[in-house]
Amino acid sequence: SRSLLRDATFNSMIDANSRRQAALDAVEAVRNGSLARDVETEWVDFKEESGTVGRGGLRGAISSRDDKAAMALAGEAACMANSESGGVLVVGVNDKERGPEAFVGTHLDTDWLRERIHALTQPNLSVDVIEAIHVSGQRLYLINVAPALEEVRCGGKLRARYGDDCIELTGDRAREFLERRRNFDWTAQPSGLLLSAAMPDAFAYAHRLYEEQRGRSAGTDLALAKRLGITLDASDDPELNRAGALLLCEFEPQVDQIDVMITTAEGAPSSAREREPAPLLLAFERAWALLERSFPAQSVIVGAQRRSVRAVPETALREALVNALMHRDYRQPRGLIVALATGAPPEALKVRSPGGFPVGVQQDRLLATPSRPRNPALANAVRALGLAETEGVGIDTMYRVMLRDGHPEPDILEDGGDVVCRLTGGRVDPFVRDFFDDLSASDRSLGDDVRVYIAITYLLGDTPLRPGRLAEIAQSSEDEAFELLERLSRQDVVERLVNRSRSFRLTDGATDRLRSRITYPVRQTIDEHWELVRAYLDVHPQIGRDDAAELLRLTPERASNILSQLYNQFGRIAPVANARGRGVRYQLP
Repeated sequence: SRSLLRDATFNSMIDANSRRQAALDAVEAVRNGSLARDVETEWVDFKEESGTVGRGGLRGAISSRDDKAAMALAGEAACMANSESGGVLVVGVNDKERGPEAFVGTHLDTDWLRERIHALTQPNLSVDVIEAIHVSGQRLYLINVAPALEEVRCGGKLRARYGDDCIELTGDRAREFLERRRNFDWTAQPSGLLLSAAMPDAFAYAHRLYEEQRGRSAGTDLALAKRLGITLDASDDPELNRAGALLLCEFEPQVDQIDVMITTAEGAPSSAREREPAPLLLAFERAWALLERSFPAQSVIVGAQRRSVRAVPETALREALVNALMHRDYRQPRGLIVALATGAPPEALKVRSPGGFPVGVQQDRLLATPSRPRNPALANAVRALGLAETEGVGIDTMYRVMLRDGHPEPDILEDGGDVVCRLTGGRVDPFVRDFFDDLSASDRSLGDDVRVYIAITYLLGDTPLRPGRLAEIAQSSEDEAFELLERLSRQDVVERLVNRSRSFRLTDGATDRLRSRITYPVRQTIDEHWELVRAYLDVHPQIGRDDAAELLRLTPERASNILSQLYNQFGRIAPVANARGRGVRYQLP
């Protein structure tokens, strides 16, 4: 169901019927057992009426004209209206549940609610007639929201929906949002410079990059400029947009754009340095040449093959620098991209780029968020030259190549209005690299899936791994995570703790190959027992003394004590109602 929703061709021209069908498909997916929050998308959001959930999670009725509940839904409707395609609020669904239990019902008068949404939003937002539906004996309703022609606020706040979250926008984020709504791109604006102002060396490098990427020449300078989308008129010497001026000309020559330093540690004097103004192509060429020299390729034996590797994978180094070039806020002329390579010899790179994450990009959802370039015209030109991933999956690639070599995942964060990307490398682990290479050779789709590397790296430090935890760290749905673990089990990489359970660990074969990297923390015996009991309860609704004795390979008396401890000391299981004595049975609380 989730793939069905994802594959639908939604865009800014989506109509009300398409939004409604997406909502009904999502409701059906939940009714059939999908976790509600996993089915939410940019266009479908499950909500409960405010005030219906009290202390301890107990639900109760509210007035049919509860203004607090109306205010909350008006805010969510305004948020939907500020998205590119609008969407549907499905009210009466607990997004933490699946199946019939997810449908908790509603109480508001929908005609009155529609009037209140109109009154509580600025400018007044008109939504379609609110449609009531009945699912599993509960009344739900659909608030179908079209994308607004202007920004809609509720309670004075400007909020917008990105992915499956609503975020409040202030300051620069609000400015960027408003510019995006108006399709404003600073790098697509006129630069005042003509094509003839481009530096010959910059054009020569652009031709070389284009030919390497496409396998054919672009022809003349004018033909290449048109292919890059950087010209603004059809003359023989057209004006360049700012993307073209930045890439090819001495645009703002007094402003440095890139500063690359090689040093033993942060704060120590640099042993080599490149500080470059525009054109960006020449600045990048010189900066990249310095990084290549500073992270030299070395030959190592991986399995039965000799491979050329670097302390930080070349692909990750390149992506970190190119991403900074594409996403930098060039309206901050006093800021520049700073790339700092540290170590003796260097084993880490930190790249700082002026400007925070673009609107809609969240630090903890980088893998799950579609690429949203701050500078679309510049990004398109850079991708056409082959400097960046054409499909906007550069962050996935950095994660994959870092984890493949046994390094920590990239650390990408927002700091003081800048985006900082840290890559911590070092000696390549040949056992980890060989393991992933063999897995990729046996199933290319697994070798290309960054979630595989995240899952296996997690299992090197902790076990077992359940789909919910993998969904959290790999930024996917729980259903997608479970499907991935099942695929890895078919490749004999992981196995279930208990047949048909949802708890997975590395197989003996995988453990033998990766033993030198396994760093499980010392665990108490009770934790190991709990892992098996939890896996057993994936398959069976209850567990008793005799079941536990067989599962844990203990005497019935000892098994009974373990179950009692899991209940009394840790609260991880609860006795079935009215069960007492030796025959007590337990279930998940």
